[in-house]
Amino acid sequence: MNRIGQACAARWILIALVIVALGACTSRSGPEVLQPSGGVRGSKTVTVFVATLRTPEAGAGVAFSAGQSQTLSYARYAISIPSTHRPAAIEWPSDSPNPATDFVTVEAARLSEAEFRAGVDGAKGHCRPSRLYVHGFNNSFQETVYRLAQVAADAHDDRVAVLFAWPSKANPLGYDADRAAAAASTDGLARTIEMLVERPCAHLTLLAHSMGGWLTMETLAKMSRERRRAVLDRLSNVVLAAPDIDANDMVRQLEIIGRFSRPLTVLVSSDDSALNLARLISGRPRVGSDDVRDPRVRAAAKRFGARVVDISELEASDGFKHGRFAAMAAFYLKFHEQLENPSGPHYAGPGVFMFKVSTSTFEPVER
Repeated sequence: MNRIGQACAARWILIALVIVALGACTSRSGPEVLQPSGGVRGSKTVTVFVATLRTPEAGAGVAFSAGQSQTLSYARYAISIPSTHRPAAIEWPSDSPNPATDFVTVEAARLSEAEFRAGVDGAKGHCRPSRLYVHGFNNSFQETVYRLAQVAADAHDDRVAVLFAWPSKANPLGYDADRAAAAASTDGLARTIEMLVERPCAHLTLLAHSMGGWLTMETLAKMSRERRRAVLDRLSNVVLAAPDIDANDMVRQLEIIGRFSRPLTVLVSSDDSALNLARLISGRPRVGSDDVRDPRVRAAAKRFGARVVDISELEASDGFKHGRFAAMAAFYLKFHEQLENPSGPHYAGPGVFMFKVSTSTFEPVER
């Protein structure tokens, strides 16, 4: 097929994807799900702290829109998780939220920067590790809050849940607009990272999904150029889940950043339809759809001290197989030693791996 034919084919694939995505959009929940409602005794409650460059949602209480702000705003949400919750799922509430079966917002508040810092720090003498989540393309604000609540609930690791919410348009046709919004959000993300690592007992894991992976790596590269490398060295782990990053971009970013103090973890699956479509449209491969059996991937992992993990055994909650990372949280307590303890007997250092669901372990991919 010639180049014109390839472009036409890609365009038709995009149209088909948009039709499917727009059909799914009809059931997407609005900002009203963040209006506080009652919880139920016996359910688990997850607190999500938010730093965002979105503008407030008009007439929607403590929610935020797709508008771009030049300054960070802060908020806190308490989300009730039902006892019937299934791992990786978000049980979205209906018009009449039922806390026995649905995720329900039970508290919501705008915060000052000082209140945000104090909330993340927690009670005096009780310093908890934290997880900063950077969401991806086509996400509304409420979707990002509930996704982090799901990850925190399933991980059972008592980390403070912090969301960095950049102003995605939450529109499947808005890829270019989202890319521009992400590019304009590097300073806000850098500021959020700095606040979290300034804590007296900082132990910060950075989890970035899809386009949020590109935003994260651009931010860390910028911080490295600006001689803020000490901030990066205080990160406990950086995890890129299905990163929507051009392979050449990733090399450029890593050459600026250098090696992390602990291996960068990259979660990939070669059958990720969303990233494979992005490759067809752009003509460039995306890192999140790498094949761990490719010798070039193995060489890159060795060169940059990265841990590349195929997670295709995980069940995907979306038809595009782009959100598999959400299912990984439920296995965290079983495999975290492989990531956290370099002196442990089963430590998974730099290299290429398959995540095996049956054993909840990272198994090296043999040559």
